[in-house]
Amino acid sequence: QKKNSDSFIYYIIYALVNSIMCVPCLYGYASVIFNHSVFQPHINALSKLVILSSVVHQFCFSTFSSLSFSIGQVQDAGLIFLSAMSNAIATSILAEKGDGASLDDDVVAEVLSSTVVLLGLSTACLGAVLIMMGKFRLADAVAYLPLPVVGG
Repeated sequence: QKKNSDSFIYYIIYALVNSIMCVPCLYGYASVIFNHSVFQPHINALSKLVILSSVVHQFCFSTFSSLSFSIGQVQDAGLIFLSAMSNAIATSILAEKGDGASLDDDVVAEVLSSTVVLLGLSTACLGAVLIMMGKFRLADAVAYLPLPVVGG
């Protein structure tokens, strides 16, 4: 009985250390993803959203992984794509609404809501594809892709 309570304490300590180390990185990730000027007045809320999505990511990865020792943390490789997507969405909406000289609250709200929803949906779709690839053992199909595609 004592051993179980000791291991639970180790889990809690590890989670606290992991959180202390990762939260500053997540603020940096938010500033990379939302680097368009239209997002800057709202970067505090967007940073909290990135932290929330990281918590959900880590919970899902740790809960549903077949490895008992697995931990999941957001990696920086996908930030390039998320940043490009958020910039493209913001630029597209701002170009449609005018030259950007008048950023009223409705335009900014449209940019923010469209970006957050589209980034979330695209990330969820990618996650579903990756889960299906794992479930149907299709990871070997990656071997047929040229190395520059896989390795960048």
